[in-house]
Amino acid sequence: MKRLGEIILVFVFVAGLFSLQSCSKADDEKNNDGITKTETTDYLNLLGAFNLSDVDDALATDETGNLLSDQLKSTEGRCFTITRDENEDGSFWPMSWTVDFGDGTCECACGHSRSGKIHVTLSAWWKNEGSLREISFDDFHFDGYKLEGTKTILNKGLNDDGNMVFEKKLTDGKITYEDGTSMSWSCTKEAEQIEGGGTFLFFDDVWSVTGSGSGVNIDGNNFKMTITSPLIYKNGCFYPVSGVITIEADGEEIKTIDYGDGECDNKITVAVGDQTVEIEL
Repeated sequence: MKRLGEIILVFVFVAGLFSLQSCSKADDEKNNDGITKTETTDYLNLLGAFNLSDVDDALATDETGNLLSDQLKSTEGRCFTITRDENEDGSFWPMSWTVDFGDGTCECACGHSRSGKIHVTLSAWWKNEGSLREISFDDFHFDGYKLEGTKTILNKGLNDDGNMVFEKKLTDGKITYEDGTSMSWSCTKEAEQIEGGGTFLFFDDVWSVTGSGSGVNIDGNNFKMTITSPLIYKNGCFYPVSGVITIEADGEEIKTIDYGDGECDNKITVAVGDQTVEIEL
């Protein structure tokens, strides 16, 4: 069972970042319907790249805050290291640790490379109301794409339906591609755990996410992304299984992204004006 926890850590990290592999910046071809696929997936890359909410959950799984990595007896086959930082005054909270993926030879289960470090700070057990987590990147790359920014996750407690709710903010988010092009992104989202809240497992978790964000795209134009129908995330699926996003960018027609009706797949429907096309991420 302890070994399973390590697998969970790797899996959920991959799930958060997997969407980065969907396109190359050198690919600027348009499909037959006139919709620029690369441009659409660039926006979606931003949304998926910083979806790292489960990384620290998998590291601190009990109410005493013990790191899963401290309990593992074997690190065989693991290409990253986890270091727990001790507080100078000897206090238990806040807790902080660093996940170090090394120099780029660390590959996830799907074969994509990671390098650099992720720093995590946790003020209290993540399931406690008021608990605040902060995630930052230290020269971190995924398949050569550099991520920057700071993410905070605040536990707002239970809502009227008895579901746990988290406020997630990303500030100064940025993806820089290998050719030097980049996109910036800041957002505020609210994630409600609509299934799986009664267990300590992650495989049965289902989240409903709402919110919006804005930034500057590769062309230097301002844009805004708004979740107009809640995105539903199921653990074990790389992408949301349903939900709708609207993208408004200066100089571009409004794009509507539909993730479908609940199937765990990599297909979305993109609508621009009176044209609609299905894209595989």
